[in-house]
Amino acid sequence: MASKDMIGRELSTGTATVTAEHVAAFARALGDDNPLYTDEGAARRGPFGAIVAPPTYPIAFMVEAMSGGMNTFLELGLNFMTLVHGEQEFEYARPIRAGETLTLTGRIADIYEKTNSAGATLDFVVMETEGKDTAGKPVFYSRNVLISKRM
Repeated sequence: MASKDMIGRELSTGTATVTAEHVAAFARALGDDNPLYTDEGAARRGPFGAIVAPPTYPIAFMVEAMSGGMNTFLELGLNFMTLVHGEQEFEYARPIRAGETLTLTGRIADIYEKTNSAGATLDFVVMETEGKDTAGKPVFYSRNVLISKRM
């Protein structure tokens, strides 16, 4: 298992520009026809004044948030043959709006282990992504848990 000293380590910082087209495509892929995600006119008249992204939209930023972190993943010593995505959560300061560029910072939030019912040791790594607007104000936090069986 990786050292708990890795907790707090920043993986990378990048940016992502949110476009109305990408938000609409993401919403369509989910089967969500909410006009706040797809119709600029309706969204302008809505509570946020612009197209906003669906609640799970930050998953689209995972590559940007974690890019440059491959050496860290190798250092974590996770067994990629047994790696699974355990859970995902999103916390918002405000909705993500089409047209804005967000700064994304990925980091390791926690590392721990558990023993399963068969006696195998499982390694857990909690990855966090923070998205900030151009003024440096938080927009969202995303946390996901990676789980792998110890080699």
